Amino acid sequence: MGTISDYIKWRGDLSFSKDSFNVVDNLVLSCVSYVEMDGLFSSATEEKTLKEISDEYFAKVYKKKKFRDGSILKDAPLTLKAIAKTARYKNVKVRNYVSKTDVKKTLQFAAMEFLLPNGTSYVAYRGTDDSIVGWKEDFKLAISEVQAEKEAVHYLNRIAKDNNQKLIVGGHSKGGHLAVYAVAKCGLPIKSRVVRVYSNDGPGFMKKVSESKDIKDILPKVVSIVPEETVVGLLMEPVCTPTVVKSTASGLAQHNLATWCMVGKKLTTTKEISKSAMLLDAILKENVYKMSDKEIDEFVETLFSIFESTGALTLTDLKKSGLKGLQAISKKVLEAINSKK
Repeated sequence: MGTISDYIKWRGDLSFSKDSFNVVDNLVLSCVSYVEMDGLFSSATEEKTLKEISDEYFAKVYKKKKFRDGSILKDAPLTLKAIAKTARYKNVKVRNYVSKTDVKKTLQFAAMEFLLPNGTSYVAYRGTDDSIVGWKEDFKLAISEVQAEKEAVHYLNRIAKDNNQKLIVGGHSKGGHLAVYAVAKCGLPIKSRVVRVYSNDGPGFMKKVSESKDIKDILPKVVSIVPEETVVGLLMEPVCTPTVVKSTASGLAQHNLATWCMVGKKLTTTKEISKSAMLLDAILKENVYKMSDKEIDEFVETLFSIFESTGALTLTDLKKSGLKGLQAISKKVLEAINSKK
């Protein structure tokens, strides 16, 4: 069994005209969507090939120390470098790159459009990055529509309104959630042009959203993929029965799609999600999901005010904050405890 790195080596010499876009290509481009391309485009409409982006990125942006071992943030640049050397991907163009982070609005959002040679666009939404505000926004998904969901719908409507190209929409983690949400909520003329929606271990939705007509109408187009020991893919209410894929990792590390297994262009699947993942999901549903929206919101605000008290903006910063950070966290914990007395 191989992973996407093996697929790139094996399939890289075949252009899309010789072998059309498939589910593994979706994984590859979802992974690349984590690459921070800020500053590489002069405008949203500017188009650059993946080869050009790779060359500029590694010359101007890439700093290895920024990426955590074993995470998507580390694998994304390595995947970009690998595909930029292949006949299959190097001339694929990217446009409409956008990346927004706003602590006050609790927003972390990024997306880009990949122009495939057959005239179809793969629209990729980035999942949660290393930012603390991004993780805070994830927790808010269980309460109400978050800012990233609004941005995702606006983005799809904006980039697709002036053309009639067929669309494939996807993403990993929160990006998969945003892909489903954007297609469900976008304008009808654009929705009709979407041929497939990929949610790669993306969380579900609040029950009222998962059971809505908007979601039900697009279900025939949705492909949900989760690893055996998924945690994220079971959160809240999944919209459809997922394809379960094997992984070279274990536990939560399986969330990294760079560890997912395949043979050729077919995913290596198994019949069901692991018992440990189902048990954890049952525990969450028994406890956290019984909290009111107000209780969840208070919990999230308290938890992340503790993290933010260290002055850290990213999880990497938090990890590096050392004794000073620990003291700030301890102080906030005591304040939270005292406020409940």
